[in-house]
Amino acid sequence: MPGSTRNAPLEHRVGPGAVFEGTLRFSGMLQVEGTVIGAVVADPLDGSVIVVGVKGRVEGRLCAATAVISGTVLGPVQASVRLDILAGASVRGDVEYQDLQIQHGAVVEGSLKPLGGDQVALKLVSNSRI
Repeated sequence: MPGSTRNAPLEHRVGPGAVFEGTLRFSGMLQVEGTVIGAVVADPLDGSVIVVGVKGRVEGRLCAATAVISGTVLGPVQASVRLDILAGASVRGDVEYQDLQIQHGAVVEGSLKPLGGDQVALKLVSNSRI
């Protein structure tokens, strides 16, 4: 997990095997290791962190200040501060972000748009040798 979320206290959790249906509103930090079918929205947005674990799945809109995705998100993602899409993650939906990191091995299907700006062409830089 990135350094900005390591020290954040875990306040809410959807555990492995759990399925939540509907709109899930939270404040602080939320970890999803199970399945959420519906929107996941931080309220208030400031200081919020959502972590979608390797086996976590969100089928709906995801909105938080900081999002770290290792699992699957089927829907649009908005991160007003930082979005990390880690190796092995799958995001199928449009992505809006302030600061974005997509690791090698992650899959993103949708448009990428910086918040507060115009959509810009994505520049990919490889740091591995093929």
